[in-house]
This record gives sequence, C-alpha cells and structure tokens, in this order.
Amino acid sequence: MKIQVLFGSANDERVYGPLCRSLEKCGDVKMEVASAHRDPARVHEIVKTCGADAFVAGAGLAAHLPGVVASLTDKPVFGVAVNGAFAGLDAFLSIVQMPRGIPVAAVTEENANTIGDFIVRLAKVPKDRLCLHWNRSLESYSPIQKALDEIQTQTGLQIEWTAAQAENCLGEIVSPWELPHTQGLNLFLCEKEQLASSNLALDFYAKARHGGFWVGANNVANFVNQWNKLKVLGASR
Repeated sequence: MKIQVLFGSANDERVYGPLCRSLEKCGDVKMEVASAHRDPARVHEIVKTCGADAFVAGAGLAAHLPGVVASLTDKPVFGVAVNGAFAGLDAFLSIVQMPRGIPVAAVTEENANTIGDFIVRLAKVPKDRLCLHWNRSLESYSPIQKALDEIQTQTGLQIEWTAAQAENCLGEIVSPWELPHTQGLNLFLCEKEQLASSNLALDFYAKARHGGFWVGANNVANFVNQWNKLKVLGASR
C-alpha cells in the first residue's frame, strides 16, 4: 500500500513527523510539502502522478488542502486539522464541512497518529454489511432513525449494531449529547435547526478532539461515499 502525505507548511513538522512514522505500519509512505494556496499546480501534480492508495493531507487556518486533494482523486483522503489558531477549530471546520460527493475524513491534530491503526483495522471490518455503534437509548431520536434508513438505502447493506470497541466496528453515529467511543469513521447528527447555532460547532469540535474520523454534520451522503472508498482500501490490505 502506498500512502501520500501532504502538508501545507514545513513548519508543521511536529505533526507530520510522528504521523509519517506511525503510518509506516501500513506500507510505503511519501511526504511532500505543498500548499493549496501557494503551490496549487504542485498539489495537482503530486495527487495525479503519485499512484497512492490513500492520502493524508494536513493544514491549519483556512485548511483547504485536504479538500483540494479530495477533489482530485477517488482515493480516500484523511484530513488533519493543524492547530494554527483558535485551537484548530477553524482548520477542522474547513476540512470536515465538505460538499456532498467530496468527502474527507477529518481528524484533529492530537489524534492524527491514529490514522495508521484505523487503516490496519479496515482489513477486519466486514465489507458485506455495516457494523456501526450508536447509543441504543437514543434510537427514537429522529436524526438517528433517518440516518440509519438512508445509510442502508444508499449502501444496500444491512446495518448491525456493534459494540464500540469491537474489531469489526467501522465507526459510530454520535448525537449532540454524547462523546464518541470509537476511533472509527464517525457521523455527527443533530436536528437541522440546531445547525444555526455556532455553539454546536464547538460541540462538534469537542467530540472530534475526543477521537475518530469525521465527515460533515448530518452529511450521510459523504459518510457513505467515504465508506465506499475505505472498503476498497481495506480490501487491498
């Protein structure tokens, strides 16, 4: 497996140095510094010619690099929100809130080194069904009910509730009242009206700092899209 790591600034070595070492368990790792804003042509060249099976892209502030990479490839992209300002909140929101159809699995700086473990564990995640964790006491919460139905419809796969720490657990559906329990592909759900509150963005970020890889709030389409990419990656191990 080939993993291409791209970071927007050489100053982020404190993040990408340990990250690249942690990814070596997955296969060949190549690291490049290229900014989506200062070196867009170089970013395009790297993504289109490197032949990677997966990408890890990191940036801070207006962290567009992971999203740009995702727009140039059909391979899975993990986006690392570097703490450049506002404790990394701005970077996280720039990465996680991608348009539908262009998913990035966003992870906070302090959890970047868990990407390699997740990629390794993908080999143990079933491909013929979706093993997910959610709080069963909140099953009557309408966003959870709707999301489970939509995920099953869009994937055509049976969804199985799974313990958070089970090896076959892909990830978790998380509501505003709880913290995540898995280091998997997680989906944050809330009522549509709640998205008008900036406080909810802070809550979302607090959950992400607790762990896991996230697609945008209420973005079932990107959750399914990212799963389809990860399924291919897991099968290649």
